[in-house]
Amino acid sequence: MIPFNFHHLYYFYTVAKHGSVTKAAKELKVSQPALSSQIKALQDCLNVRFFEKLGRKLVLTEEGHSALAYAKQIFDTGKEFADRLGDHSQKGRIKVQIGVLDSIPKILVNSLLKFILKHEPEALIQLQEDTSEQMMSRLKDHLLDIIVADTPIQSSSEEEIEHHLIAKIPIVFCAHPSLAKKLKKLPRDLHHAPMIFPTADSRVYQSVREYLATHKITPKIVAEIQDIELARLMAMEGLGIVPLNRLLAASTSTDKLVALKGNSKNDLYESIYLITKKRKISHPVVVRIIRDFRLPG
Repeated sequence: MIPFNFHHLYYFYTVAKHGSVTKAAKELKVSQPALSSQIKALQDCLNVRFFEKLGRKLVLTEEGHSALAYAKQIFDTGKEFADRLGDHSQKGRIKVQIGVLDSIPKILVNSLLKFILKHEPEALIQLQEDTSEQMMSRLKDHLLDIIVADTPIQSSSEEEIEHHLIAKIPIVFCAHPSLAKKLKKLPRDLHHAPMIFPTADSRVYQSVREYLATHKITPKIVAEIQDIELARLMAMEGLGIVPLNRLLAASTSTDKLVALKGNSKNDLYESIYLITKKRKISHPVVVRIIRDFRLPG
């Protein structure tokens, strides 16, 4: 039999996260004396001390750090357990929480959503866009099941983050037909030509920059835009050349946007990754996505 109360462990976990009894008591909606008493009971039960005072701040002892690691694992697993069972118990539906970077073309996201609904018609999909840092934070906190990104996202923690490469799609330079007819040869004619770039946090930005620098090409940058759909719309209005992955370019009417001649020699690709966190209880839809979902390259 476990010799302590899990409420006591959760109280310790909350204080350890905040490094403050005052902040933890406010979150837990209990009085500070009651909270301190519960933690003391847990320490006495295990015959250890989790905290020591450093000025006004509580810092973890060696035993405290060890206890925090176990507590985090316990409560993370408990949240996964509740999420998974809760999803299934809601009239047989399962929730799939997806994070998508702004730089990912919507046509690719749409392919993923269709795949999910084909194999899990009763799924409840929740999709959100944000920065890579915010997405990674939500993934670690079990507020997302999967992230769609165009580059691996570095994690500063020791949690097991997995990157699954699902496609390498060629990048082609595209322009409105009125602009495209002035560009006879690539990459030479890109020099001083108006160009719409993705923002610097995009891997496509880095690849295109390197490609142009290698060929000593300096385009006229008219805009740097994170939302690739908006960049495509600007190009369709004749405002500049835009680098697009081949799937997105092929989905656009050729009277509005055409791929420039000579693209096949540029050796540029957009990589698409699915990012997940290793969990004790696997999400069945995420398992299927990782195993079976692929985009044409």
